This record gives sequence, structure tokens and C-alpha cells, in this order.
Amino acid sequence: MSKELAYSIGSTFPPLTPGIVRLYSMRFCPYSHRVRLVLAEKNIPHEIVNINPKKRPEWYSDIHPAGLIPCLQFDDGRIVYESVITTEYLDAVYAEKKLISSDPYERARQQMLVDSFQRIVALLFKALKFKDPEAFNEICKVLDHYEKVLSDTFFGGKDVGFTDLMIWPWFERIRSLKSLLNNELDKERFPKLTTWIKNMTLLDSVKKTSVRQDHLIVFTKQSTTSAEPDYDIGLEKPKEEEPAPAEEPQSNPE
Repeated sequence: MSKELAYSIGSTFPPLTPGIVRLYSMRFCPYSHRVRLVLAEKNIPHEIVNINPKKRPEWYSDIHPAGLIPCLQFDDGRIVYESVITTEYLDAVYAEKKLISSDPYERARQQMLVDSFQRIVALLFKALKFKDPEAFNEICKVLDHYEKVLSDTFFGGKDVGFTDLMIWPWFERIRSLKSLLNNELDKERFPKLTTWIKNMTLLDSVKKTSVRQDHLIVFTKQSTTSAEPDYDIGLEKPKEEEPAPAEEPQSNPE
């Protein structure tokens, strides 16, 4: 049975591991993906417990008041949630490899890029949910700004940083548009972003946390057409016990 299987209603709370950060996540959630990237990039020892957001286990309401993901839990009782807040917290506590600039203006500039990217999030949902070709055109118009401001290897300079990790999960999903909607980013229109995407895929943190495209495509199709998509796509699931064969009646001796 895979450790990645999502916990759902009726499941038992898995005991915390001393000294290990726990992330409550969902394999296909881009906001959870943000935190997985940060944990991997900063080499923070952690474990992942996936949650079925449609059938949340009863014990999870004691951890997150709204039952949402992502959420961090520490063995000393600390709980932190919301992807950007979680990233800022991890960057402050595990400060060996800083992702957020100490310069006030640069930090504000990076935050504005992340906040503005929410427009892409909404448009991507529209493109996938309603198969709207105009939504993809709008995505490209927003990305024109990111193409313009990208002036180095990464958005914060030579090293990967806050903005890169916060927006990357949606670029993995934009890549799936080629299969789902026959749309893809124009390399001539976005030469710098094309190079940035290549640089991102070379990072160990991206390789470790990447969602398989075939699984992502199947999940995306399900999530836009079904109220209960399969959160365990591609994982080995426990086999249901087969009913024991009925015993043959014993004949009574005459």
C-alpha cells in the first residue's frame, strides 16, 4: 500500500514523527505543491500526509479549523497554514538558504509578482473547466508581463527564490494544456520564460516534487467533470477483501 494514498473519512490519525515537519497535502493541489517545493529546496526533513479534500478524515478538523490544505504540523504543537504564509514561516525558521530577499523593495516586488499571478490561476481554471480558448489568450497576455520583468536566470536573480517556487506549480499545469486543449506557450513570444522553464526543470526540488503529467492530465479531466475525482490516481490501492466462499451444508447421517 502506497504511503501517498489520501486519508479520508474513517481513517486513523497517523502519529507524528519526532523532529520531522509534517505537511498535510494533496498530490494534485498546486498550493500544496508550493510548500513541497519549499521543503525540498531548503532540504527540510519532512513527511507528507495526503488528505482527500472531499472526504476529509474526522481528526483533520482538529488540525485545520476549515479543513483546508496545505497545512504544516510540528511535533511541539505548532500549526501553520496557507501556502504563502507557510513559505514565509519556513524561510524565517530555516534560514540557512534564504528564498525571500531581505531588501524591502525587492521583497515587495517579488510579493507583487506572486499576488498578480492569481489572475493566471483563475484563467487557467476557466480554460480547463469551460474549454475556453479566449482564456488561454488572456493567460498569454498576463504572461507578457512576466516575460518582460524576467531579467536573470530566475525571477530573483541567479538563484531560485520565492517567486519562482510560488508560481511554478501552475506552469506544470499550463504544460498539460497541450494535451487537454491543444494549446501551448509560444516559444518565440516567450523566449525568456521558455528558458526559465528549462532552468526550473533542472532543479532537484522540482524533480522531487513534480507531478507526473499523465496523472495530472487524468486528474484535471476528472476534476472538471466529476464532483469526486480520484485523488489516488496511479497509486497502488489496498485490495478489497473477497467474501469467503459459502460453506457447503453438511448432510446429516441417517
